[in-house]
Amino acid sequence: MAIAPVNKFLTFSVPVAPGEQVIYSTPVGVSAILLYAQVANVGINTYPLVTFTHRRKSNKTGNIRNTRIVKNIEIPPEDALVIIDGRYVLERTALISDSIVIEGSQAGIVSIYDCKYNNTTGLTTVTTYGNHNFSLGDEITMAGLAFTCSSNNIAITTTIFPSPQSSFTVSKVGTSTVFETNTGVIAGIAHTYVSGGKVGPLQMEFSCSILENSNV
Repeated sequence: MAIAPVNKFLTFSVPVAPGEQVIYSTPVGVSAILLYAQVANVGINTYPLVTFTHRRKSNKTGNIRNTRIVKNIEIPPEDALVIIDGRYVLERTALISDSIVIEGSQAGIVSIYDCKYNNTTGLTTVTTYGNHNFSLGDEITMAGLAFTCSSNNIAITTTIFPSPQSSFTVSKVGTSTVFETNTGVIAGIAHTYVSGGKVGPLQMEFSCSILENSNV
C-alpha cells in the first residue's frame, strides 16, 4: 500500500548572531523546498554584511560542499535583502544531506571574557574584553559561549549556550565591560562557563519559509 506524502509548512525567524549559524537541516526521509528567505537590517545607521550558503554533505565521505547564494552583501539601514524568492530544493538521501547556513559581519562585535549564569532566574552577567558600548534596553545577540553542566544532565541540554537563535535585552549596565541580561531558565540546570563567545548589538534578522515533503 502506497503511503501518501505529507506536506508541512515551516517558518523560521531568527536574529543573525555573531559567527556562522546553521538555520535548517533537512530531516531524514524529507525533501524540502525553500520558498522564501530574507534578511532585514533592524539596526540604526548600520551597514552589516550577510553571506547565505547552501551546504551539501556527503554521507559516505563526510566531505562538505558550500555553495554561496550571496556573499558579503551589504544591507543598508531600513532595508532588507531578499535572498530566495521562488523555489530552492533541499535534499536528504542516503548519499547527501543539505542544510542552509547564514553568517553576518557587522560593527560592534566584542569577545567575551567571562559569563555567569543563574539557572534559577536566568540572569546572566557578561564580562567582555573590550568596551561593549551597550545601554539599558539595547537588543543584543550572543553566540559561541562554551559551558559545562553536571554529568547527569549531559545530552539534556547543550554545551553551547545560550542559543544563537535568540536575541536578548540588556537589563543592567555595570561598567564599560560588564552588563546583565536574562537568557532564560534552562530546566533549572546549572551551567558553568568555560571559554569563548562573542556578543554584539542586534543588527539583522533572518526569516524564511520552507515546505517539507515526507514519505515516511
